[in-house]
Amino acid sequence: MRKSIITLILFVFIASLCHGFKPPDSSKVPLSIGVKAHYGFVIIHSRHLRAVKDSYPFGIEANIMWHYNRERSYNKCLCFPRLGFSLSYWNFDNPDVLGNGLNLLFLLEPFFGMNNKLSFSFRAGMGLSYASSPHHPENNPDNMSYSTYISFPLALSTTLNYKINPRWLLNLSANYNHISNGRMKEPNKGINYPTISLGIDYYLRAGRFQPYKATDWKQNIEKQNRYYLELFLSGLPYDTLGKKKKYTILGLTFRFSRQVSRINAISIGVEGIKDWRYREKMKMEKKNTDHHLVGIMAGNDFILGQVVFYQQFGVYVYNPYKKETFYQRYGFLFRFNDFLIGGIGLKAHGHVADFLDVRIGMVL
Repeated sequence: MRKSIITLILFVFIASLCHGFKPPDSSKVPLSIGVKAHYGFVIIHSRHLRAVKDSYPFGIEANIMWHYNRERSYNKCLCFPRLGFSLSYWNFDNPDVLGNGLNLLFLLEPFFGMNNKLSFSFRAGMGLSYASSPHHPENNPDNMSYSTYISFPLALSTTLNYKINPRWLLNLSANYNHISNGRMKEPNKGINYPTISLGIDYYLRAGRFQPYKATDWKQNIEKQNRYYLELFLSGLPYDTLGKKKKYTILGLTFRFSRQVSRINAISIGVEGIKDWRYREKMKMEKKNTDHHLVGIMAGNDFILGQVVFYQQFGVYVYNPYKKETFYQRYGFLFRFNDFLIGGIGLKAHGHVADFLDVRIGMVL
């Protein structure tokens, strides 16, 4: 079950990227290549991570980015967005426990003030990660951060850019990085490591980045109010009397989203979850085996064409297991047409992932 869920997640992720991103003609859209050097520290958010408390990761990143500078792109956010990919190598400064990592990310980076010497940008990325030293009960028992070779990294950053000339761009960034396998296998406390990075980008072709006349964003969207109905599926292992079994998680989400700016929407929603893992836990603890959960959520959507990145804060209104009260949700959705959507979601309690799911649904 777990392997089939991982395969499904990878398929949806890769298919969504292929559908949602098509490299443009570099003779029309400026193409940049860049490198960054990172240095940071690991956040110790659990007593189980004491073995890695003095770890200071450092890494090198290479990226390739298409910098959209046409009027249509500008009027979506009053900015000039970049889309592309990065490949980064990480030394987690603890070879015996955390080992090394290799991340491949899909990136979105809106630029503000690109026509000036100094500009600001914000970057979000997600993708796939390979880490060399997963947890092993005998060979690597101290690694409570990850237990699979393949994981799912997330990255957020804010950047100050300095234009040396039309082709060269120097950048200084504050980054937040997270690696987790979505609790597909335990232990999975994750690696959370903020970094500072210094980098430089070279544009193979200089582009024009003069702001265009702003248009009324409401006239460029089909509707301001949207309703999302999504069915999601996950599967997790749970240790039952010393023997691990796989359990299914099934859920349904209904969200109302109202677009309030060119790229932002606020949303509220409700979701119901049927978690067979909780039923097993409650059975072992001789409690009521009601394994249903209901939560209400509120948050923000970043809307960029066919892609929606969402972040939500949730509160359980029905939770018989009563281990947690609050949770968060992160994820992305792709609109394959006017009706059908699909994507990946991550549910977390604080710094610890609860589960990663694949979802399909409709938008009205």
